[in-house]
Amino acid sequence: MEIPSLFHNRVFGLKATAGQFPCLLLFCLLAGVGVCAAQESADPAASKDATEAGDSGVMETPAGEPSSPDEGRYRTLDILYPEPDGTPRRGDEEAENMPIPVPIEPVDENEQIGGQSFVDDVLRNPKNTWGFTLAAYQAYTNDISETDRPRQSSGITSFMPRVFFNFGKRKSRFHFDAGAGYRTYNQYEGRDSWDYSGNASYSRVISKDTTFGLSNQFTSSYNDAWSFLSLHSPLDYDWLSSNEVLFNRQRINRNSLRAKLDHRISRKAEFGLSGGHRWYDYPQEGLQDSQALEAGANFRYQLADWVYMASSVTTYLNLTDAGSDNARIYHLQFGGLEFRLSDSWRTWAGGGIDIYDRKGPNRMSEHINAGIGYNSLMNSFNVTYQRGFSSAIGLSRVLVTDVINAGFGRRITGWMSGNVNAYYYRSKEPESIGTLETFSGGGGLGFALRRDLSLSLNAAYQNQKPRDFPVSGLELSRLTGYAGLHYVWPSRER
Repeated sequence: MEIPSLFHNRVFGLKATAGQFPCLLLFCLLAGVGVCAAQESADPAASKDATEAGDSGVMETPAGEPSSPDEGRYRTLDILYPEPDGTPRRGDEEAENMPIPVPIEPVDENEQIGGQSFVDDVLRNPKNTWGFTLAAYQAYTNDISETDRPRQSSGITSFMPRVFFNFGKRKSRFHFDAGAGYRTYNQYEGRDSWDYSGNASYSRVISKDTTFGLSNQFTSSYNDAWSFLSLHSPLDYDWLSSNEVLFNRQRINRNSLRAKLDHRISRKAEFGLSGGHRWYDYPQEGLQDSQALEAGANFRYQLADWVYMASSVTTYLNLTDAGSDNARIYHLQFGGLEFRLSDSWRTWAGGGIDIYDRKGPNRMSEHINAGIGYNSLMNSFNVTYQRGFSSAIGLSRVLVTDVINAGFGRRITGWMSGNVNAYYYRSKEPESIGTLETFSGGGGLGFALRRDLSLSLNAAYQNQKPRDFPVSGLELSRLTGYAGLHYVWPSRER
């Protein structure tokens, strides 16, 4: 299936293609949500409820803060169900019986601050209607070489301004941020370039049992310094369904549009739907641009106070060339178990089959999804393992892939934070013995020098090794380190 070109003008110097279809959806989303936010703000009933809440003594707390000094620990329900209309909060006994997602993910990105920077404390705070950030970085990378060019290293100086907006109150939230940066390569002329990135997200509590979320992420940047790509807009996607192969220096345009609906059927059962569209644009000849649709459904059921069962089905459909072998992937998980070890610790494991729908006989492979996770106000930790069919973005082929993903974030003190993240892919074609191994990892420390000024120190490493792989020119090893100063307005709250 081929999507026709929507328009032919140029934006930021980039040719508009069918891949920018998600951007049109994003602008429609911004307009629609703006109207919803205005209506909600003008709703007299909402104002009356808020007034009654203040008179009744019910205290609404900012996301990520205890509802009282005596509580001593963070409670998710304080954020999700403040109930300003006077309805009693859900008790601890009922909260213990609520289904838990598999794998565990925060219901709202403001639930925990262990994995976010000091800049995010302001940028993601719903109390801040709008603001901006200014950042300056000095970086070094040991490989800025293009295809068939000698290996070169360079220092990089970069400046990145950014603006953000937050709207919404009781049941809905909308966030938007966008920025542009300019890189100067200290040892080489003619390679200076612009970076562009943007995020938009909308979430709404439709009822006490139903929630909806919609998000869009966009980046346009040269890929010779990986840490800059994930600095503000890491693309959200299923780690197994697609594998972004590493390539030599070139500008890559990426866009990810995702939607999610969760509904609690009963006290023990929960059902969810998800979908998305992703687009990758590569300028280099020989690389395949990628457009893909993803859709899925999942069901969770509580077997006991600490044991949950989960089943799911997801589909990956390549739109770039539906007539090729890289057309459809189906992940079927017949049953999975999650164990609730404590209020914060979860571990899960599930299995099933993957189906690769192609020309000729379909192929099948085992599907594995397992992991362990920990979430609290100050800490975020997870390690996952998945196995099944994966689409190699840029190569237009399907591989059997093992992927391990790990991440850790901690707010060490009120002025210091740290994070580490990494992923490892080992992929092979179903009919060959050749493999492609890809590793990317990095970490850093953040220091709050003042309420409006912070310092970050980061390093990232990428390594890709083909072994008897049918595609040549994929071997790559890249190390990047950088230090940055961030000014933010308004200032962080104490």
